[in-house]
Amino acid sequence: MSESPTAVRPLSTIGPDEDFELPDICARPQCRREFRQTVGRGRKANYCSETCRRLADRDYKRAKATVEHFERLARRSRYDVLAFGRSADEASEGRVSPEAALSGAASAMARADAVLRFVNDADQRLVDELAALRDGVQPLVDLARVG
Repeated sequence: MSESPTAVRPLSTIGPDEDFELPDICARPQCRREFRQTVGRGRKANYCSETCRRLADRDYKRAKATVEHFERLARRSRYDVLAFGRSADEASEGRVSPEAALSGAASAMARADAVLRFVNDADQRLVDELAALRDGVQPLVDLARVG
């Protein structure tokens, strides 16, 4: 009695150089049809037919173009927001706690003090401007720490 050409034989009856078939599922999400996969030398088939392969390629190109289109729109919208002179995250900056704001200001004051201590041959106008800024903000930081 002869075997049908599509029957799957046990691996123990297949020689090392002989191709055999296994069930597989089409890689195209809209299809997912079962087909016979020839296992052996050569490239593995991912699709049940050439038509499915072409349709999957078309769907991939459409999805990629859609993503690129919306990324372009998002980039344009970001530029529009920046054109108003505001950052996109400015709304969330208003939610900073007073403790975090005070901590950030105190840290900035400490950095300004360090820069003023170690500045050597910088433009004196810039050094004077930084010193004036530090002197103007330091009382506010001190007042906030006390209050």
